Amino acid sequence: MPTVEQWTINRLLETVVPYLKEKGSSSPRLDAELLLAAALGVERIDLYLQFDRPLTPGELASYRALVARRAAREPVAYILGRAYFRHLCLEVGPGVLIPRPETEELVEVALEVLRRRPPLGRPAAADVGTGSGAIALSLAQEAGIRVLATDRSPEALAVAVRNAERLGLSHLVDFRQLDLLGLAPPVEPGDAGICAPKAGGIPPGSLHLVVSNPPYVAQPDLATLAPDVRDFEPLAALDGGPDGLEVFRRLVPEAARALAPGGTLLLEVGAGQAAAVVELASQAGFALTAVHKDLSRKERIVEATMPGAHSITPDSLDGVSLEALRAALAAGAIIGVPTDTVYGLAARWDSSAGVRRLFLAKGRPPEQPIAVLFPSVAAIREAIPDLQPKAISVLEALLPGPYTFIVATRVERPPHVGTEDSLGVRVPDHLSLLGFLSGLGVPLAATSANLSGRPPAATLSEVDPVLLAHCSVAIAELPGAAVSPVGIASTVVDLRPLSRGEPPVILREGAVTASEVLARIQGVS
Repeated sequence: MPTVEQWTINRLLETVVPYLKEKGSSSPRLDAELLLAAALGVERIDLYLQFDRPLTPGELASYRALVARRAAREPVAYILGRAYFRHLCLEVGPGVLIPRPETEELVEVALEVLRRRPPLGRPAAADVGTGSGAIALSLAQEAGIRVLATDRSPEALAVAVRNAERLGLSHLVDFRQLDLLGLAPPVEPGDAGICAPKAGGIPPGSLHLVVSNPPYVAQPDLATLAPDVRDFEPLAALDGGPDGLEVFRRLVPEAARALAPGGTLLLEVGAGQAAAVVELASQAGFALTAVHKDLSRKERIVEATMPGAHSITPDSLDGVSLEALRAALAAGAIIGVPTDTVYGLAARWDSSAGVRRLFLAKGRPPEQPIAVLFPSVAAIREAIPDLQPKAISVLEALLPGPYTFIVATRVERPPHVGTEDSLGVRVPDHLSLLGFLSGLGVPLAATSANLSGRPPAATLSEVDPVLLAHCSVAIAELPGAAVSPVGIASTVVDLRPLSRGEPPVILREGAVTASEVLARIQGVS
């Protein structure tokens, strides 16, 4: 039998790892190292630098006690009193669920949604069933947004509050003891307008994003869970009712009432549950749904978006909001914009992801390229340095105006923004849009805000709310501003024949008649 002095770090690990494996640990080496580092009061990496170091009797006794607890299947996170989640070290205990890697992926999807759909001044997010605060605190730390975190367990909330205080995030997270979002059901089924928050609950239509990892284990499956989970973690955070969907049936309709137009719901779901949760979202009135797979290629996250979009006027965009909108467009967002002809959908002209999203939203065939909005002819010349001189003369004479001019260019851009050797350019006769484009500092690929083949909408109020749900934000007119959208698409004129000494070709007669535009171009010549 080795003496105390003979129990080195290396010898202990060689002994404990197979012991923990025999006792049912799925990660015996990691568990053995974490517990030994805790017993010695060092970082895990330090074990590898001191493999031959012998333990003192006190250290050995401490380690044996920790190993005995793990051998009894108590989770390492509870033994140590902490768990790591993304960039956070969180206090955890038997009153809260231990955060899982799958939930880190839920946060990643939430951050992507926030990049594409910035809150722009409205209340940001709610984390429902916050537990240790892992989701809420990660969103607050990584996105810098305000988060409302709810849980019905006072024990869990106490842990979450301590985590927020220790991490210096208390000013960004508001913790409330609520059952889900604290919204009373509508007075009559389907009457979403008659529902008031309970004490401390969320006002209807007030949230930008709702995120939740709710209980989703079906009751018959609880007995089959690993002892580490079944015998130690809180049952209330696991039990999803007879089929695992009980909490979803209550939460999804509540989220639909709590979210503002264009707001997003993100839910972590169990194996085989995604289709049922998508159906619940559709029944609750969500316009768009998507399912995200985790790193194991399992359907793990359901994303649902409410009809409509967050609408703002150009004068409400301060420097911070404008920068957030620039970042959203760079991340592939699409937005709604007014023009001098019809209301439009737009994406950054050099964003392949944004242009793809634009075509998908409209159902537009790929063989129908889209044009680009510019704030001025000078901006066109800067972005397209290979413009033909005769085309420049026409642009300078007729723009701004309700025209789309097709010009020859080889400037690199995503597929379907023009063709390989041509591009449609627009400078709408719309002061607030031109000011917005100038402040944005980037041209926008744009098309009318209607499903392909449907009549265009002249104003924001006429756009289908389901189509608007694809938009991160919808730019609205200033109250009382003089606007003159004619509800007819722009007149499309091909200027490329001018370089061959031939007259331009009218490809589509729109807001201006063919004879009128040709006469104006002839006057320029």
